Amino acid sequence: MAKEESGVEEIIPGLIVRHTNRRLGRLELSDACERLICGKISFSEFVDQVGEGFRELLDFMMEHDLHPGRPEEVVYCVDCYADFCCRETIRSQLGELYRMGAARVAGAKAS
Repeated sequence: MAKEESGVEEIIPGLIVRHTNRRLGRLELSDACERLICGKISFSEFVDQVGEGFRELLDFMMEHDLHPGRPEEVVYCVDCYADFCCRETIRSQLGELYRMGAARVAGAKAS
């Protein structure tokens, strides 16, 4: 039976699987970061919102089954398991993710 007939599509390596089809509307970067950290949106929804700027970090977290809401665990795994050439990029993206998420939380508390 052909793939088209069976409804099976070819798997593309490096493509983040979409876990949901809900529509979020456009989120600000800080809101998207905060929602990812809190587990309110999936990695794929986050990429849909912010683009490819965090791709290396998200790929690493998915590969090692990490959750961004546990920053100490993520940092430990980056230090232990990330390739030396990619480590700085991943740490930079991780820092940006937490800075933007914290900015959103601080802004909400100030209101």
